[in-house]
Amino acid sequence: MTTDKTTCAVRHDSGLGKECVDCRIRGAPWPAQCHPGSMCPFARRTMGVHRFFRGNPSFGTRCATPEWPDRVRRAAVARAHPYYASELLHDPDRHVRRQAVKRAPLGQILPLREDACALVRVAVARRLFGSDLIIMMDDPDLTVRRIVASRVTTHMLPLMLGDNDPHVRRVLARRIDASWLTVLAEDPTADVRAIVAGRLQWAVSAMCSD
Repeated sequence: MTTDKTTCAVRHDSGLGKECVDCRIRGAPWPAQCHPGSMCPFARRTMGVHRFFRGNPSFGTRCATPEWPDRVRRAAVARAHPYYASELLHDPDRHVRRQAVKRAPLGQILPLREDACALVRVAVARRLFGSDLIIMMDDPDLTVRRIVASRVTTHMLPLMLGDNDPHVRRVLARRIDASWLTVLAEDPTADVRAIVAGRLQWAVSAMCSD
């Protein structure tokens, strides 16, 4: 079998496999580089799918639409133009939504703060700041709350003092305004108390030096 590496044109006299005969990429008017199995949007191995979109980034936008299979959209969305990412925020596949969150405008990802998938909410939390994160302070996922605690403004941190995750309270102990440290001074987690003690000692030392 012979393959034209620059135009994705697998010659008709070469005994094509079914996946090549039915491939919509081959029928597209835009040139693409591909190779059956190892650099193909329909490759059995995920690596081959991603390799295709790395080599043909312009196909990211064209193949990140609902009519393409899930595994194709998952690889394509990472290369899709940010303008189209907003349309993919409502994709039924959670992995596509997660990738779309990373590229869509901030104002358009706000509804996904309450997405059913924790992975999507984690991606949202990593992009937002300040008051946009308030409704995620009580998220059921620990990872989401840990990210929120590190990204909200310090004056909002007291709202998370009742969190039951020690990691969240460690972040609070490091970031919260000193006037709230006494609330954490009797925390059940030893290293949270240690962080508080260290900050209080530093504050006392600073006052004495003045």
